[in-house]
Amino acid sequence: MKEKKPFLKLDERNRQIALQIIAVMYFLTIMAMHGVSIYRQFALGQDIHDFEDFAIIMTVNSIFLICALLYFGALPIQKLRIKTVLAVYGVILVAGTVFTYIKYNVAQSPGLTPSQMLGKVGIIFCVTGLIVLFFVLFSILGKKRAERELEDE
Repeated sequence: MKEKKPFLKLDERNRQIALQIIAVMYFLTIMAMHGVSIYRQFALGQDIHDFEDFAIIMTVNSIFLICALLYFGALPIQKLRIKTVLAVYGVILVAGTVFTYIKYNVAQSPGLTPSQMLGKVGIIFCVTGLIVLFFVLFSILGKKRAERELEDE
């Protein structure tokens, strides 16, 4: 079998230090992006539609990060229980609904009508379900991956 050559020749200690620095810088970048979007919305008074693409990129990035952490075992989940999954789903659903209400009815002067808000809640319901489904799927796949690695050793 062909042996892989590392991109950078680092020993284990230096690799761990590099990974920690990368993780901290990634976290700071995501937090800075959130800060910039909040600043643009509230301090500069920009319309939400001016930076929705920015918000979508941050959201998708955060979802992929959590899925990757679940898959590679950085967020260990020993046993998935239906109650836990439903509780996480409920928390994300409530947080998304409250955020949407504040975003459209507090931050903007012409708020949403009840029927428009109900439409937004329907979207939140579906998107939250997909997010939780991805989290469960990647945690199951990650657990199977870890079991397969243990069997190979």
